[in-house]
Amino acid sequence: MASIEDELWDKIVRKHVISGPDASLAKAEQQALADSLQEWTGASISAHLPEILKAQSRSDLLDHIKKEKWRIQHKGKSFMGAMRWQEVDVWMTNPEAGLALAVDPKHFQSQDSLRKNWKNGHNDLLAFATNLHERFPACAIGGVIAFPEWAASETNLKQMHGICARSIPRERPLNAYGKFEGFGLAIYDKAFNLVWPFHADSPLKPSAAFEALANAVYNRTLALL
Repeated sequence: MASIEDELWDKIVRKHVISGPDASLAKAEQQALADSLQEWTGASISAHLPEILKAQSRSDLLDHIKKEKWRIQHKGKSFMGAMRWQEVDVWMTNPEAGLALAVDPKHFQSQDSLRKNWKNGHNDLLAFATNLHERFPACAIGGVIAFPEWAASETNLKQMHGICARSIPRERPLNAYGKFEGFGLAIYDKAFNLVWPFHADSPLKPSAAFEALANAVYNRTLALL
């Protein structure tokens, strides 16, 4: 059965991804892909919130999250963190709660790019989380690394899963920095479909990562309203 992440991927991202190892994306196409990943991330997290509210018997908040000031945005905006200004791709904020959600998706389009740069990309995401968590300790912060399956070797995949899994979960607002409330690996095949080469219950699966972020938004922010 397809997840909401699969359905939204087909609707938002599928037409923008790179078609194979011999293909390349022009600069405008790279930007379109980046924009679509941001939109997909925001839409996926948003889709989990109504189900969480119903499960928590808080249907009174369903109309609340439809208001513009509580919607998850996917156009980049800068926020002042503890150490520096931080560009945030996917976010939720309002005067009542401050910064409630911040997620940064990254994409690597080739084998060479993934092999050389994914660790630096992950380190950038750790710095992103630390900078924002120090100023907004209750904020649900996430990271996403997206890439085609043919760009990663079996060794790459095993290493990525092991390292990224150690950066979650951050279960309490005063927990150690350098952790995320949710972190996902978005992997797609030559047919442009999302695929999952790891065990089905991995917390790095996009559906698990986005549900974890939505739960954190509820527990840290919406449940207090």
